[in-house]
Amino acid sequence: MAVTTYSAVGNREDLSDIITNISPADTPVYSAIGRTKATSTYHEWLEDSLNVPNGAPAGIVEGADYTEDTPTNRVRKGNYTQIFRRVYKVTKTQEAVMKAGIKSELKYQMVKAMKEVAIDVERAIILNAAMNAGSATTARQMGGIPAFVSTNVLANGGTPRALTEDLFNQAIQQAWASGGDVDMVIASGKNKRTISSFTAGNTKVVEADKGEVTAYIDVYDSDFGRVQIIAHRQGMPDDKIYILDKSLWKVAVLRPFSQTKLPETGSFVGAVIEGELTLEARAEQGNAIIADIG
Repeated sequence: MAVTTYSAVGNREDLSDIITNISPADTPVYSAIGRTKATSTYHEWLEDSLNVPNGAPAGIVEGADYTEDTPTNRVRKGNYTQIFRRVYKVTKTQEAVMKAGIKSELKYQMVKAMKEVAIDVERAIILNAAMNAGSATTARQMGGIPAFVSTNVLANGGTPRALTEDLFNQAIQQAWASGGDVDMVIASGKNKRTISSFTAGNTKVVEADKGEVTAYIDVYDSDFGRVQIIAHRQGMPDDKIYILDKSLWKVAVLRPFSQTKLPETGSFVGAVIEGELTLEARAEQGNAIIADIG
């Protein structure tokens, strides 16, 4: 009988997929956006756009010679990869003794480390306002969402102001007018509550078994499409919200997450979870940020 993946012992699981899906509520952006492959520590991609319309199109004179249009030039963009790592160790005695609720301390710590490294990635996506090439003594840092979105940043000159429904819809409209199809809004808990008080586009969630309408908004029906509202608890600041088109963002993986056992230099067992990736931002103008929220 042939050996199959069902009977074989020792096949390595796809740790990257496990990390992505292990705690999606805590890593909503990392879990939601697509994946692509990076081939260098500086990952590059090309962006193209249509020529800007100029008034109403003029007709073509009958019998006129062909004249070429001037095409737009593709733009080269890039981001540095960032290394993410979590290390865990357990003494051999702790692994051997009987424990309440768990059989293996090592496996328990591994699951925790996978959740922690996923949150590390999520926070880099949300918070990294700049990229850094790094050096022999400085870590490379990938740029996150705030490092790329620049066209549609609705700021107030540093002066805090209220998050209003009109401002919220203005940001969605600007992203839409720039070619985006916004489908995800990332907000802190404070700003999520504010959005839940909006009235024009609220889509409340009805619990079918109880017939009850909840007091929060999971989605908002704007004039430019339905957007999912996500309360983000991994460091999203109170002074801004992100208005995103998920299709314009990807995680580019240079080294998929893998687990490596630590050498036994003492009476312990342990492992390292490590991977390297970056954020790919295509057509940043299809997104928006509302800043200076007070």
